[in-house]
Amino acid sequence: EENKEINKCMRSVLKNKALEEVVSLVLDIDNDGSFTIQNKEIDRLIIGMKLIEGISFDDHMFRSDILDCGGDVDKVILLIKEMINAPEGRSSETRCTISVDDPEDWFKRRKSQARY
Repeated sequence: EENKEINKCMRSVLKNKALEEVVSLVLDIDNDGSFTIQNKEIDRLIIGMKLIEGISFDDHMFRSDILDCGGDVDKVILLIKEMINAPEGRSSETRCTISVDDPEDWFKRRKSQARY
């Protein structure tokens, strides 16, 4: 029981960390100051997100969801928050979800990286 609670808390920490990294990336990507993410900015956002350790998503669905909201930065951030916090196994308002690694897998990967 205690292990489940620790695992739940760790998953929450990993989700918050992922959210913070992706939101920072969104704000960095909008380098023209238009407060919209469009065209090549969407490509750079997807590439940047693929480099974030511990998250996975369907880039085609993600692109479609971003285009559906017009690329407005505020809406994109809300979408991403929804994608990361979508309950597992249930649909959300978006078609795309951003999966965060299981805490045990995350620790195993970290442990193996530390050995080298």
